[in-house]
Amino acid sequence: MRKIIFTLTTLLFSGVFSSFVIAQNDISNIFKAGVADLNTIAEGYLKPAGNSFSSGLGAGWYNTAAVHKPWGFDLTIGVGVVSAPQSDQSFSLSGLTNLKPTIAGTTSAPTFTGKGDGVELNLMQPEYLSTGQKNPYYGQKIVSFTTPSAVSQYVPTASIQFTIGIPYINDVSFRFVPKVSVNGFETSLWGIGIKHDFKQWIPVIKDLPFDAAIVLAFSKLYLKYAFPASYQITPDKLVGSGVETIPDPNTTPDEYTTQGMKVSATSQTANLVFSKKIAFITPYAGFGMTNTSFDLSMIGNYPTLVGDPVKSGNTYKMQIKNVTEPVKVNSNQVMTNATLGLRFKLSVITLHAQYAFQKYPVASAGFGVSLR
Repeated sequence: MRKIIFTLTTLLFSGVFSSFVIAQNDISNIFKAGVADLNTIAEGYLKPAGNSFSSGLGAGWYNTAAVHKPWGFDLTIGVGVVSAPQSDQSFSLSGLTNLKPTIAGTTSAPTFTGKGDGVELNLMQPEYLSTGQKNPYYGQKIVSFTTPSAVSQYVPTASIQFTIGIPYINDVSFRFVPKVSVNGFETSLWGIGIKHDFKQWIPVIKDLPFDAAIVLAFSKLYLKYAFPASYQITPDKLVGSGVETIPDPNTTPDEYTTQGMKVSATSQTANLVFSKKIAFITPYAGFGMTNTSFDLSMIGNYPTLVGDPVKSGNTYKMQIKNVTEPVKVNSNQVMTNATLGLRFKLSVITLHAQYAFQKYPVASAGFGVSLR
């Protein structure tokens, strides 16, 4: 059983894994931004990806408004893609403290869910030292780096859902993936939802030839990724040739081996769903709201360029300070949605496809086994 769970998890989350693997080299590049601008670049680049992941969690909880008879059940596997809106495919470079674009007039850079290559920025010596005195190296370039390139406008999502009919409540659905480790990733997911036939309580309406239900669901995704040795951030990767660094005296090289990324995403959704079975085909529509949250932390110890430059002969050295969890990105959003879908049932086999119209639209499809 553990082997089966491991295989299914690898398949379902391979899209999420590959997205991070593609981006990890560029993501590590943001630490060259310097401590003053580090979170500005990280949040601008990663926030739309977090919104996409959490939006995908709220999709696919239903494919009909009809409910099971007591102890009837279905098992459904679904996959889909979340599309980031145009407004979240780039982020503004205004407000940066010590970073300047190499190409004058550049005002934005692509996000994780955008398009195109990153923008080259230069980390410059600040105008004033921490003492308030004029920096003798003001205007000199410390290092150049390129912001992370876009990965994809489309972020994958997947689910395994078991639903069982319960007296009075109608349907109770469960999503559960136990904590599993795959190639440096550690992930788990759980969710619970209910679907209740409210039409049965309304006189006259209850006799009309269609199904109607309310669907409430909550889901949570946990993801942890340990950076492989080749992508760990060390002081020598923060500066270019000709610039030396002074290591943090309280840090040993081994402390940088703890670097990685931790993600927690949740979704709460409430929908009114209507459907009408016509032979083996069931068109359905849903209307409601989804509330999502996303938290990302760069975990472990990282070197950052901080402090005043130290003169060394005719040049200078940059001081390194070790910082634990220097990047924290979080986001919350509330979206109204309208979903249209089509379900096919042949004996006990079901197939469905749907599209959720919302700020972060989700197109999804799935198949399952259903005994009502």
